[in-house]
Amino acid sequence: MTTATDVVNQVIAYMGGNQPPVTGSAPNFDNSPAGKAAAVLYAPCVQTVARKFGWDFARKTVTLVVTSNTPPYPWAFEYAYPPNGVEVWQIIPGSLPDRNNPIPTNWVVANNIVSGQQARVIQTNVTGAIAVYNNAPNENTWDSLFRETVVRLLASEMAMAIAGKPDSSQGLFESSSAFADLAESRDG
Repeated sequence: MTTATDVVNQVIAYMGGNQPPVTGSAPNFDNSPAGKAAAVLYAPCVQTVARKFGWDFARKTVTLVVTSNTPPYPWAFEYAYPPNGVEVWQIIPGSLPDRNNPIPTNWVVANNIVSGQQARVIQTNVTGAIAVYNNAPNENTWDSLFRETVVRLLASEMAMAIAGKPDSSQGLFESSSAFADLAESRDG
């Protein structure tokens, strides 16, 4: 079973410099320099790579929950953004008269006050809306190209955070971009 700690330790191996492996778990890891850097950099790095492409392994479909707000014009409905959503890719109606000929829908991601707190919302004219989105699945489900892209981007960030190694950081950043470009050509 792959964990965030495994990913961070792979990052440390890529960086070199005889850094000791982290022993703690995400999101805090441990008090080592690498653990402290990972606590700050890991989640944003994973979400950055997750938003780069519509990774098939991250696809989740869920019925949205209506907020108690009156939606702004021209929208008829306002839904809460999925709480574990990295990025919503598509909104579809709850029922389709012809599943082989779906009608495109218009929608926007916005923010509004929901239960006294500012929150991300989805506004649309679709009744009973269903979202297809990236739900940030755990490391054990990651596609191998996704993992390699995360590792290389995180290694670039951590190289600067831990040791101020701009040469290592630049090289790893460039290789993470190459893996991200390779992933563009993946099978869907």
